[in-house]
Amino acid sequence: MDTFTGRFGAYEIALGVAFGVLLGLLPKANLLFAVFLIFFFLSHANIVIGVLATLIISFFASWIYPLADPIGREILVSVQGQRVIGILFSIPVVPWTMLDNTVVLGMFLLGVLLFLPIFLVVWIPLKILLPKKKEQPPKSTPPKT
Repeated sequence: MDTFTGRFGAYEIALGVAFGVLLGLLPKANLLFAVFLIFFFLSHANIVIGVLATLIISFFASWIYPLADPIGREILVSVQGQRVIGILFSIPVVPWTMLDNTVVLGMFLLGVLLFLPIFLVVWIPLKILLPKKKEQPPKSTPPKT
């Protein structure tokens, strides 16, 4: 229950939005999305805000594909990029990430590059606007001996 009710601090909301944007930008049918989804659920991010951000960004992500395709293509056709992709794809699970797809690679890079700026843009105003949390004493009483 704490997942849905207790994580409404500035940090948790900003982390949820940042993860939501990253997950929303990634194409969904690959291992990369699954790995970041696991990181999202294991973090202290606000789950509800993150899922909402993922759904909203996913709706608009197809409009960003034309921007991500040239980014991924530039990296994949460069000599250094081909060398790195060749090394990565010798690892058995890496082909499931679909990083050899220009759109997947471009969207992944956009999401990773936007993660910290989005976190900060959301976190700083929320830190100022939201009231400070008060530490509450534990609700349980110590056992009687």
